[in-house]
Amino acid sequence: MITNTDLTIYNKRGVDKETARPIYFRTQIKGVNFYTKQEVQTTDKGLASSDLYKIRIPEDADTQGKQYIDADAYGKLTDQEAEGYWTINNGDLFGRGLLNDFEKESEFLKRQYTGKVLSFSDNRRGGLPHWRIGGA
Repeated sequence: MITNTDLTIYNKRGVDKETARPIYFRTQIKGVNFYTKQEVQTTDKGLASSDLYKIRIPEDADTQGKQYIDADAYGKLTDQEAEGYWTINNGDLFGRGLLNDFEKESEFLKRQYTGKVLSFSDNRRGGLPHWRIGGA
């Protein structure tokens, strides 16, 4: 698989009890395939455009020592345990590149992330094992 960039994924962990904002944990992944397609639609208010993303993360991508775990198992981990894992789930956020500025609360992320995970699949069987993310 040809890789063309790096990725930062933000996994939602819960809600802060004091601020009522979602909390995210960050994982930086080196060596992914990132494709953007711009969609344009004609509406009664004129043209509307949006970006659609297809991301493929090779199974052997550098996740800085974190192991992949499915979303259900990830949700059952304590925050301390979750620091060693990453996952993909609908609603998670992602950013193109290795994004270093980070706060766990969503207000900061709204200014920083590239897209939101809308679909994903585990394609680790076959000749090119990878995870696929569809987002916007």
